[in-house]
Amino acid sequence: MRRPVTRLEGTATHGRGPGVVPSPKLAPPPPASDVLERDRLLDALDQATSGEIPSVTLLNAPAGSGKTVLLGSWFRRRARNHPAAEHLAWISLDANDNKVFSLWSSILRALQRSAGDGSVPVPAIPRDASAHEYVGAFTDACARLPRPVILVLDNAHELSAPDAVKNVNLLLRYLPPRVRIVIATRFPPPLILPRIRLEGRLREITARQLNFTEEEIGKLLAGQHLALSKADLDEISARTEGWAAGLRFLTLALATAPDTGAAIRAFTGDDRLLAEYLGAEIVGPQPAQIREFLLSTSICPDISDELATRLTGQENSGHILYTLTRTNALVTRHGFRYRCHPLLRDYLRAELNRRHPSAHRRLHRSAAEWFTDSGDVLSALEHGIAAQDDELITRYVQRSGLQTVLSGHGPRLHALLGELPDHILARPQVALIAAVAALDAHDLVAADRYLGRIDNSAQPLRSGRLRALNAVAVLYRARYGGQLDKALAGLRATSAGDTGDVDLDLLALVTRGTAALWLGDLPGAAEDLERALRTATLEQRDAVRLQCEVHLAGIARVQGDLAGLAVHTGAALELARSRGWTETSRTAFLYAVLGMAAYQRLDQESARRFSALATRLSPAVVEPGVEMLTVTLGAAVEFGLAADPHAVVETLRGHRKRLAAEPVAPWLVACTAPIEQRLALRVGEPTWATDVTERHRHLLAPYAEHALLSTLVHIQRGRTGAARRRLRPVIERQTRPLVAQTLIECWLLEAVLADQAGEQNQAHSAVGRALDLAAPQQALRPFHDAGRRVRELLVRGAGRFGRTEEFASTVLQALPAHPAGPVDPLTSRELELLTELPSMRTTEQIADSLFVSVNTVKTHLRGIYRKLGVNHRRDAVVAARRRGLL
Repeated sequence: MRRPVTRLEGTATHGRGPGVVPSPKLAPPPPASDVLERDRLLDALDQATSGEIPSVTLLNAPAGSGKTVLLGSWFRRRARNHPAAEHLAWISLDANDNKVFSLWSSILRALQRSAGDGSVPVPAIPRDASAHEYVGAFTDACARLPRPVILVLDNAHELSAPDAVKNVNLLLRYLPPRVRIVIATRFPPPLILPRIRLEGRLREITARQLNFTEEEIGKLLAGQHLALSKADLDEISARTEGWAAGLRFLTLALATAPDTGAAIRAFTGDDRLLAEYLGAEIVGPQPAQIREFLLSTSICPDISDELATRLTGQENSGHILYTLTRTNALVTRHGFRYRCHPLLRDYLRAELNRRHPSAHRRLHRSAAEWFTDSGDVLSALEHGIAAQDDELITRYVQRSGLQTVLSGHGPRLHALLGELPDHILARPQVALIAAVAALDAHDLVAADRYLGRIDNSAQPLRSGRLRALNAVAVLYRARYGGQLDKALAGLRATSAGDTGDVDLDLLALVTRGTAALWLGDLPGAAEDLERALRTATLEQRDAVRLQCEVHLAGIARVQGDLAGLAVHTGAALELARSRGWTETSRTAFLYAVLGMAAYQRLDQESARRFSALATRLSPAVVEPGVEMLTVTLGAAVEFGLAADPHAVVETLRGHRKRLAAEPVAPWLVACTAPIEQRLALRVGEPTWATDVTERHRHLLAPYAEHALLSTLVHIQRGRTGAARRRLRPVIERQTRPLVAQTLIECWLLEAVLADQAGEQNQAHSAVGRALDLAAPQQALRPFHDAGRRVRELLVRGAGRFGRTEEFASTVLQALPAHPAGPVDPLTSRELELLTELPSMRTTEQIADSLFVSVNTVKTHLRGIYRKLGVNHRRDAVVAARRRGLL
């Protein structure tokens, strides 16, 4: 039975029911055909409106953020999936709802509509009822409903009249137990939301949450039948920042564009349809003073209170910026700075040029002066270029260009200088600093173009400083390929390093030290790099600090200085972390050094991780030495995991041949050539192994490393006598090594050969010498690569290694039970038997011809098969021929 309608207590007899409410106000707008339902936000709304406590959910975001679309999707999903769970009421608020009677008429009609069956009569209320009476009528109506109520108030920013705000605040304060309210607004209305937040009843979905993720952008555009690349999606994400309105207008532009990529790049806030929207919904409603403020500050992507004051002349700039963020005018705060949405800034800059064309250069000049006073030279230069002030640009480049590069901002400076007109780049000082910045950004084409201006100039460089700077730039360029020794001699003929200009001298030192390193002068390199490191630390030139630490770490690694390696790599990693450089090309060589150190420690996991980082972060243009180390490390760590190890070695071989014409330091060849040779031997390519020896003869002939390479070839061919003779000058210290690890490898080879010759005491002594050298370096790799016999020698000698006994145990534990290595040679009897295998003679016939028993022949055959890694006579012949043994 329907409950009779009762008059509210205290109402006058002349009261009447609520006014007429247009039905479209009481339902979400119909959905567009291309709406993307975002489950993460729909689920967030479900969670926000759940629970026993009467709550308020706030969606506070700028115009065009998709609030209404989202709420409409959620409203319909709730009605579809949970038809009997709650009563859903919707009101699209507008300016007319600032009249209290109209506001409550909308609320009560929406409540009545949510019941569907007319079970909630609308109480009679007078137009002059109090706020408490209206709230009481709402509470009474909710009590008549059998299920909880969710009331959506869309466009709550329309409420501004004090009486309307007072009524809604009272409703929020005395919200009935089973009622949830969802409020969508462009900016926080003057409601008691802070109080509700304090009471723990406020749930919020922010503008950041409403922004489309890159994955959602991809799904949205795929729904428009637009197939986009990852680069396209990245560009769209950067331009729109996930703002729903921006994406909507972009899809409209793409729908008719013949070239999707070009349309994406051309899409800005000055797009006609988007500009109309921004003007009407974001900028137009602002007071004239605020509009002018936005126009004047639009020349800067980020702005502070002080900079805004300088540009606009308005002392209350800080308050204006704060208000813009509070009112969601597509202005956001990041620490102490503010920024416009990229599309809004595009629109404002276009408007500034249309309305005040003469103000553009003046504002940029003011910004340049402000950034100069603040010490931000790059931003000052950027605005100087925009202001087209030639003298200002030249002054900035001359005074601060080198400092900018040495502090780690070379790539950005390079991008800015690329915009300069030719008449400024014709000035030698500007061209040379532009060349240095281009080299720091690994752009050799641009660097050659800038240096070419100097070479082709009819005017000689007039000052000693310019000649020194030119010599430094030429040497810097030669590091990437060219006559490095000639360029180094040219630099030493100038005053570079002692000009009195801190930044020029610092660049000269680090460039000279790096060049010396790649030319093989380790002491000279260390001296220059350590001197540069002290200056860079004092002057806070962090890019130079990092370069010095990394290259000094490389020197420590070559010299077997484990402590120095740890100090320099630790300092480099900490500096890279503090500056955000851990995932940049600046740390690629660092990871190569760390990877090689891990490889020598048999730390395969770390070696693979560092190798992957070094490879991924290496720039397209890299110094030949860095490239050689990185590629060799990659092949070494990939070899044991590859399905086709032979292809890995073949690729490495091809790469080394390609670099054959480049100047490479002997020490670097000494580090990498033995790795290449051992890998070649392990895949059964003795010719390749011999080629490694011959290819580097001109560099390594005077050093122990050439003896090492030759010895390995002799051992592989079974020439044990020749191998020992080749080793003798090294172990007798008549031939010095370039790399500390070489002596370890040579002593281990001597141990293997001595053991094979039956000289057990000599073999034990040789292993002991290897342990003495390896322990300070924690070098485990040489023992791993030396083969099975070294492991047996360690086992036999256990307890007799003296002070290195503990390290010997560590080595033994790190070695596999049956290590495989290219230095496990065939014995003389095995080699003699091997020559018989290609014949068709039986085992018995071979035994007769060799005057041994059949069992002896079988024993030797098993040894041959094991060492060649085969199981059958035919395979042994193939493997022996591949290795050059037959």
